[in-house]
Amino acid sequence: MPVSIRFSKFVHFFLISAVLGSGVGYGPIYLFHLAVVMLLLGLFSLAFSGRNTCLVKPRSYFFYFLIFMFYWYLIGIIWSIEPIYTLRYLVYITLGISVVFVVTAWSTNEDRYQSVFNIIKWIFLFEIFISLLEIFTPFRWPISPYSEYAHIFNRQGTDFDLFSDEVVYLIKLAPTGFAGNPNNLALTLVTILPFFLFSKQWIVKLLGLTAILIITVFTGSRGAFIALLFGMMVYLFIKNKLVFIAIIISLALLISNLMVAIELLKNSENKRISEIAYSGDILYAYLMDFDNSKGSISVRQELITNGLKALKKTDGLGVGGGGSQAVQERLGGVKGKITSMHNFWIEILVDSGVLFFSFFVIWYILISLKLYLMYMSAKSAFYRYHSGALFVSFSIFSI
Repeated sequence: MPVSIRFSKFVHFFLISAVLGSGVGYGPIYLFHLAVVMLLLGLFSLAFSGRNTCLVKPRSYFFYFLIFMFYWYLIGIIWSIEPIYTLRYLVYITLGISVVFVVTAWSTNEDRYQSVFNIIKWIFLFEIFISLLEIFTPFRWPISPYSEYAHIFNRQGTDFDLFSDEVVYLIKLAPTGFAGNPNNLALTLVTILPFFLFSKQWIVKLLGLTAILIITVFTGSRGAFIALLFGMMVYLFIKNKLVFIAIIISLALLISNLMVAIELLKNSENKRISEIAYSGDILYAYLMDFDNSKGSISVRQELITNGLKALKKTDGLGVGGGGSQAVQERLGGVKGKITSMHNFWIEILVDSGVLFFSFFVIWYILISLKLYLMYMSAKSAFYRYHSGALFVSFSIFSI
């Protein structure tokens, strides 16, 4: 068997485990960690035997920004308010870079890229199937924090005795898939939605959109729902601007009726439906109305405020990787327990500082722009499909 074929099994297993993430493992050890070790052993074995691993040096300059990111956070240990947290953060960054490296170093042609895509898409489809089972049947992924079997895998399960019957009912409706919690699941699935939307088969578009919309609603993730709607708008805009304009006009004409319908949905007995109906109010409160915001929004705003105050004290240099968590802990945590920033962009800003954050945003925009230009100019159906789907995914993730 050729070396490239044998080594491809290591690559495929590594990427499958990356998609599964925390969904397969025991305690803090994931299948992904095992796959990292196996891949490294495979690399060392081939290197010592003088054979080629079939991995090549990544050719995209976008990849090397991640190396710069690693060294920035590494140097940041000097001014970090919690160096131990920064070291832990560096492990996260290294594992993330390893995934990007393997994809870019292995997928050097269309066939290799497609082989990886064809494998991991089935894992995502399986996750969608599992998530729907969690919504409509008593089934629960065993490692889920909502599973009665979580303790078997050394995971902390949810103590339902702490909640009212109504809250327990809602929790048991919320899917988690392999993601560990509903919000992460919603983020994952709305990010892969464009790969359904850009399919040439209408049945794939319809089923993918319907399934992900249902799952997003039942997770109760307002941010993911707003991102999904935004992604749909971006998709329609780049696919057919005339259709996009027609839809915008139609929405404008129907807005008054929609406002009435939304007010009715806010009073729905189904709490998931009512939460989604409040998305507009929540978004406004989040951005504009600090004093009147309530619940999780006020918690998030307090977390952000604490982080930005800490950033200001460093004169914009940043508190170091993972330092945003230390900031919240030193203040006793929001509501006495919440210490995670709950905002991807603000966490990077507070941890790494204004300068690196500016570079990061520019990097993100440049990748998105290149994907868009590739989509607009590509003649190949392969490049058009993947660049278009990835551009919309980047747009959704930004939300």
